[in-house]
Amino acid sequence: MAIRYTQDQKDKVVAFVIKHNEANGRGGQSAAVVKFKINPITVASWLKSAGVKTPGKKRGAKGGKKAVAPKQKSVKKSKKVGGSVGAVLNRLQAIQVEIDSLQAEFNELKLKI
Repeated sequence: MAIRYTQDQKDKVVAFVIKHNEANGRGGQSAAVVKFKINPITVASWLKSAGVKTPGKKRGAKGGKKAVAPKQKSVKKSKKVGGSVGAVLNRLQAIQVEIDSLQAEFNELKLKI
């Protein structure tokens, strides 16, 4: 059965992760899972809701980032879903045109072999 956690419990776990990451650079989420015996997906969800950026695996030259204290959430949330969906669809169409062009070029090169 699912366990209901209070906001105070969630805040303690998030604070623990931030403190651990500041001290050690990373591993706060895993340490919280072990210490508080909470599912890692649950902890990740709480960190995301709190606006905490965790240092993931190093990717590329920049490497990981340290955990940052959560930002204050603004009460007003904008609902600009319509514009972003249209932008995504336009981008998908552009990608499809590029794929078609590359497929045609590939077919031409394949015939030369």
